[in-house]
Amino acid sequence: MKIFLAIAAILAWIFGLGQLLAPAKFYAPMGVEFTPMLATIAQTLGANLFGLGVINWCARQAQGRGLTAVLLGNLFVQVLSLAVVFRILSLGAGKIAAPGVVIHVVLGAFFLFFLLRARKQESAQVSAAARP
Repeated sequence: MKIFLAIAAILAWIFGLGQLLAPAKFYAPMGVEFTPMLATIAQTLGANLFGLGVINWCARQAQGRGLTAVLLGNLFVQVLSLAVVFRILSLGAGKIAAPGVVIHVVLGAFFLFFLLRARKQESAQVSAAARP
């Protein structure tokens, strides 16, 4: 899981920096045109992704409820982002948006897997501590 959180952090930094530093180029393949004012919305998303990367990087050693919070929050990000990608596809983006489906499904599956594993471990620890 430590390796996965590191990979998730690096991906968040890459996508975050792309949106933060060059939003027009980042979204150009989807046919999105930005005014400078509109670009600030993409830059805000980039800043949030970069921050999520920092959280994931710092959480590599986390345990218990702290780890559960990070994994659950990331799972929500992936599920909601996948919903946005489906909306993008419904607006006619075509194959150019398909990698977004793959990225969010794969990351979401891994976050769910590690979340369930962490909760199982936490539950086992609570049960062991309750025994006399």
